[in-house]
Amino acid sequence: MALFAGCAATPSGQENDSNRQAFLERLSSDPKACQTYREAYVRGFQQNVNALAKGDAAGQAEAELVLARARDRLLAAGLSEPDCARPYCIIEPLQEGKLDTWCGYRLDADRGEELYQWLDWETVQAAVQRQ
Repeated sequence: MALFAGCAATPSGQENDSNRQAFLERLSSDPKACQTYREAYVRGFQQNVNALAKGDAAGQAEAELVLARARDRLLAAGLSEPDCARPYCIIEPLQEGKLDTWCGYRLDADRGEELYQWLDWETVQAAVQRQ
């Protein structure tokens, strides 16, 4: 019974987007190499999905190369992928066999009934630029 009561309670710090703000501050303070890596990761993922949708093996190979180069630059900066927050990227199937992508971050919810909040890549990028 105590477990259910604990789950239902809303921590007082969650009423004002504290999880979101802390996450954005963390991304803003990440090394520049992490930001560059994230951008290349998203770009490479999107390129790969576009190539996959077209059956373009050369395009897929180019997308893999984009990601490999990004990893190499990260290693050259003394970092690795786990050192940088990376967005979740998914393939969204569309009608007529087309594919789209969505990239973003999953955070603990700041309020409401939901366990998580999702922040899309573009929104996070804009917020980090303003920080």
